[in-house]
Amino acid sequence: MSNLSSNSVQVHIASFNEEFDVYKFLTLKRAENERVYPNLWQVVTGTIENGESAIQTALRETYEETGLKPLKIWNIPHIASYYSWRSDTIFFAPVFGILVDNKSKINLSNEHQSYEWLYLDACLDRLLLPTHKIGTQIFFDVILNSDNNSVFEITNSL
Repeated sequence: MSNLSSNSVQVHIASFNEEFDVYKFLTLKRAENERVYPNLWQVVTGTIENGESAIQTALRETYEETGLKPLKIWNIPHIASYYSWRSDTIFFAPVFGILVDNKSKINLSNEHQSYEWLYLDACLDRLLLPTHKIGTQIFFDVILNSDNNSVFEITNSL
């Protein structure tokens, strides 16, 4: 039987352009020297450290990988799951959505070589990993494109 682990998070980042009434989604291209998934386009991911909650990890990883601070954060009602043959482990990751100011400056960590803000369809086309595509779509459908998203908003962590 494979190992089971829930020590990581997935974070989807969006910005809203009021002039064009549209959301854009942040995609990050992993550095070419990364051992796992070099040059892959992805969303923010990270490992939960000892004593950290998943929400704290999502905020920390977002800041470490992008330099961004959220205006709002939501718990997306979805758990990402995937299997790693390297460790023979099935991973489960809570998924978060973050809204940032569309004029925010990005400061990439050395984990990534570039970034791009994309409209939803282009973002879904760019992302390869199914869990990242699904998380992005749910973020848009259930959170950003819904009048009832306040039930998922995390208000005491910012």
